[in-house]
Amino acid sequence: MNDATNHKVMIVDDDEISADVLTLALESSFDIRTLNSGDSALAALEDFKPDVVLLDISMPGLDGYATCRALRERLIADEQPAVIFVSAKDSLEDRLQAYESGGDDFMVKPIVPPEVVRKVRVMVNLVAERKQLKASADSARQMAMGFLTNLGETGTALQFLRNSQACRDPAELAQLTLATLREYGLEANVQLRPPGESLTFIESGRASPLEESVFAMVRDLDRIFQFRQRLIVNYPHVSVLIKNLPIADTDRCGRLRDLLAIIAEGCESSMLALIRTAEIEARTRQLQQTSAAVQAAISSLHAQYQAQQADTRIILHQMHDKFAHDLMFLGLTEPQEDRLMQLLDSSIDETLELFARGLDFGDKLAELRRGLSTDEQVYVAPSQPNPSPPPAAGASNDIELW
Repeated sequence: MNDATNHKVMIVDDDEISADVLTLALESSFDIRTLNSGDSALAALEDFKPDVVLLDISMPGLDGYATCRALRERLIADEQPAVIFVSAKDSLEDRLQAYESGGDDFMVKPIVPPEVVRKVRVMVNLVAERKQLKASADSARQMAMGFLTNLGETGTALQFLRNSQACRDPAELAQLTLATLREYGLEANVQLRPPGESLTFIESGRASPLEESVFAMVRDLDRIFQFRQRLIVNYPHVSVLIKNLPIADTDRCGRLRDLLAIIAEGCESSMLALIRTAEIEARTRQLQQTSAAVQAAISSLHAQYQAQQADTRIILHQMHDKFAHDLMFLGLTEPQEDRLMQLLDSSIDETLELFARGLDFGDKLAELRRGLSTDEQVYVAPSQPNPSPPPAAGASNDIELW
């Protein structure tokens, strides 16, 4: 029984067993149409209008790649389904061809039913998200093309280098990079890699699983790697994927390759600056915490020292009074009593004199504590390069900040 949303899934596979497995996994939650060839799938598009297409690669007649390209050419943007390739093949070449032909995800046979359901639900949400973002993306693209009219290609790259130094986090840097590339009429994805993370940013919302897997496979390849219209520029903390390099225009394509290398290198430089700033801020916080702990310890030690001085004076005075009182009952002569009292008074005076000289230690503790307090107020975390956002080269999407 279909759910209330009535999302449609088209299964295109000439293998009946594989198609049956997919159907059994999905039919309780989705409206299913099963077809055994690329030609029949294309013929059924107008009538069925699927949200997601599960597409086998190896089929008689049109293979999966050709079927996906034809599907992308026939349907307008608002009607484009998500395409998940289903295949026993799993090489980088297979995934790149799947991505080149317009795929959104890739699954390897044999199929695991729970994984199929999860991926189809993700793709259904992705299609809805793309439709919602289409209007704003079209507006941003038109604005970016207007900027291209007023700025030369080199000037655009230089403007990016200036603005990138003012970015306050990876999300802002990625949006500036995407907006700059839109000014060249290029569709791009950007992956930034601060320590322990991989953050992928795309114009149409969030990255698809296939896009993430392509980045994972190519990030360790050459500095510049080209696959037909796709061009990837790699740096240790940055990868820029261009999806529509104008290879038919040889001269412009060559200029863009040079400019893309400059932009990617500038993006890498800005990422290193952001990483260093984050490290400085973390170290500053650690130093401030250490300073506060040391200050507290010194304050405690100073207070204990002063309390010890006061207690010792009281004890010595009490001992003097008690000794003078008990001395009367020892049967000593007056000269003997005077001699003993003189010895006691002399010892007490020497002890108090030692404490008086020790007051210098207490003063130094107090001075050190005041110095630490002053340093904590002066040494604060470095401020960001620019408290206000840099002039954006194009509209930006809402993406979670670093």
